[in-house]
Amino acid sequence: MIGSLYHFAAAAADPFRRMLVSVAVRHDAVERSERLGKYAGPFPETPVWVHAASAGETEGAAPVVAELVRRNVVAPVVFSSMTRAGRKRAERLDDVRSIYLPVDLPGAVRAAFDTIRPALLILVETEIWPTLIREANRRDVPVVLLNGRLSRAACRRMGMARSLYSDALRRIAFIGAQREVDAERFLSFGVPVDRVAVHGSTKIDALDVSLVDPPFAKRPGEKWVVFGSVRRKEEAAVLEAADSIVAAGEKMRVAVAPRHPARTSPPDTGQWRPWSAAKPDGESRRVWIDTMGDLVPFYSIADVAFIGGTLSNHGGHNPAEPARFAVPVLFGPHVENCAEFADLLLAAGAASTVRSGAELAEAALRLLGDEAERRRQGNAGKDAIEAGRGATLRCVDLLEKSVTLPRAEKRR
Repeated sequence: MIGSLYHFAAAAADPFRRMLVSVAVRHDAVERSERLGKYAGPFPETPVWVHAASAGETEGAAPVVAELVRRNVVAPVVFSSMTRAGRKRAERLDDVRSIYLPVDLPGAVRAAFDTIRPALLILVETEIWPTLIREANRRDVPVVLLNGRLSRAACRRMGMARSLYSDALRRIAFIGAQREVDAERFLSFGVPVDRVAVHGSTKIDALDVSLVDPPFAKRPGEKWVVFGSVRRKEEAAVLEAADSIVAAGEKMRVAVAPRHPARTSPPDTGQWRPWSAAKPDGESRRVWIDTMGDLVPFYSIADVAFIGGTLSNHGGHNPAEPARFAVPVLFGPHVENCAEFADLLLAAGAASTVRSGAELAEAALRLLGDEAERRRQGNAGKDAIEAGRGATLRCVDLLEKSVTLPRAEKRR
């Protein structure tokens, strides 16, 4: 019933899609056009269309795209995103056309398919768009979902519209899940068992730490705590912890990266130095990372890292990034979106859960004061994450067995 209502509502809203998009996207003419499925310039013939929501999902999809190209699967690739950060990250991939995903209304989706004419549609993680999937089916374009995950909360929300999501998921030719629990949740929506397999998370393969340049050379004795992808609702707790850490000693340093760097003003310009304005000097004990692409380099010089989106109820971000640099990790209780890595690091004794700014400061200072334990946790986390490498190869192997992939040689 809800599935029918969704498609009825989408059809009813479709004549007003220009007005709806204009209200939602006020200041970017290119985005407004692309949300309506209208794209400038020619597209390559029958590309692979990959869709990931934001920068993190794009990062995880990048090694899959590279492996598909390496195996002569049809290239080039069109990469769509939901966010500006995702679009900018996709623009840095080789030989990729980066666009915004059209809104999930029939007219916009049809216009996008008319222009792109994909040979294959790859969705990433939880990007399950019913109208998009239906239109792909109508045009006989195979749809696959890779790096698939369903948190308990997402499963509960989707269960409230079970008929809608069951129909969408059963139209997908293959689902590659990150974990067994994710696979079980997809199966609970009626997906045939032979269409679901577990390959792990390709995000592990996405980061080559040897290619990351530190943002600066640490001075002797300096100890850095990096707070990554901090959400607004947890910012007060993070700033409380940062103040306590800095107050604990002359060599203590903190860096905060808000989840949305568009917020470029630090909370107190008298204490916090924006990374875009000046590099740290001997007086820079608080750095506000207000630029894109600099969080991972900061993780490379961290002594302790905190993962944002976990004290607030946002599900968390990727704790594998600092762990790959042998950095002990702290996060809050809300880790639904990164449960695979959070559970892995907790089991390895490489991470701790905190529930407030005071607990965050206490845990960070305890690690900063115990070099041996800090090194033990960091190495344990790095080893645990490294053991999961190879998900990309497993993912593409399963993909090749599950659907007929277009091949580059067929285009000559």
